[in-house]
Amino acid sequence: MHTEQRFLDDKGRLRQWPSRRSDKLLAVAYLATKFDFKASYTESEVNELLKQWHTFNDWPLLRRELYEQGFLDRNTDGSNYRIKRLQTSMPDLSLTNPNIKSDPAISVEWLAGEPGKETLRLMGSTETNNKPSTLKAEEQRIREFITSTNQRTWNLHYRTKTVGATWIDLESSKYLKSPSIHIMIGDPNVRGKGLAQATLQAVIELLEKEGEYQHLHSRHLVENTASAKLLARVGFANDGDEYTDADGLVFQNVKRSLRHQ
Repeated sequence: MHTEQRFLDDKGRLRQWPSRRSDKLLAVAYLATKFDFKASYTESEVNELLKQWHTFNDWPLLRRELYEQGFLDRNTDGSNYRIKRLQTSMPDLSLTNPNIKSDPAISVEWLAGEPGKETLRLMGSTETNNKPSTLKAEEQRIREFITSTNQRTWNLHYRTKTVGATWIDLESSKYLKSPSIHIMIGDPNVRGKGLAQATLQAVIELLEKEGEYQHLHSRHLVENTASAKLLARVGFANDGDEYTDADGLVFQNVKRSLRHQ
């Protein structure tokens, strides 16, 4: 049984408010799937929708948690609720929270077949680890994205569907300093349209507005010249020499300064 399902009744309604932080986030992520991405809602409409999906009669708590945990956005006067998104320079592309309901199946589709295998290879996945995924594995991965305290993750929502993901690691690894940004365009049909560059620029602008970090890091396989050019276009420069990791893969670290706004 999935973590959040422990708190649901047989009609899929939230029957209690969890006490653990991770369970709260999963419960809120579940409720967020009940909202239409394209719609906006008045406060009373949000309340009515939440009433349908819980049984303990505390829709103000749920509405507040959806907003405070970053799943819903609203106007400053408390009106016009909608799924929270980070807009990019491309009108049809925005960044949203992971979707606990739809993302697992999408991820399985991305990672199946040769296009998915090549995508992972160019991101640094070894032959041993580069295998198709399963629905169960992707369900667990999405839950970890939602509850993580050392990673921030966004979906790339382009036109009517999710086509990729980007994430920031907030903890340094053996080879790469933090915060470090990474991106995956999972849908091969939208590659070459500028989505990756628009995504990186939007996240960089967000970090500069937040003002918490001085630099942003990333890396690419030396052979992946497309990623090298992409990172250079958004202001990254080489950080140190090329190096070979424990798997025998040759990487180049890069970084860029973040200007506080």
